[in-house]
Amino acid sequence: MEKPTWWTDTHTSVWEHVKEALRRDWEQTKHDLHAGGHEMNQTASDTLSQTVGEAPIPPIEFANRPTVVDTWEDAEMAIGFGYAARSHYGDVYPTWSSELARKLKHDWRNDARPWSKVAIYVRHGYELRH
Repeated sequence: MEKPTWWTDTHTSVWEHVKEALRRDWEQTKHDLHAGGHEMNQTASDTLSQTVGEAPIPPIEFANRPTVVDTWEDAEMAIGFGYAARSHYGDVYPTWSSELARKLKHDWRNDARPWSKVAIYVRHGYELRH
């Protein structure tokens, strides 16, 4: 394809930087649609992080490293905390909200497991049916 007159070296440079991340995204999309492609363990977040240079782009023949989920032992306390919090706060906060999250962050007292690592588990426990 012949490039248009407005295409500059900057466009070429930017495209060269992002095209591998987008290629990986395309392969993952084809795989997800059962239309060929390969499992790249590529999420939209991965693609964005790779295109802006926040995450490395593995060679196309390698999938991204999988996300490691904590063990039950790591998650149990936080899920239980959320479950108990629902009993305490459920009448005032029938659904999860940012205000509730701030209250629970204040209530969470565990130096070994900071709130940023457990908030998702606490929410899961809170949202379980009682």
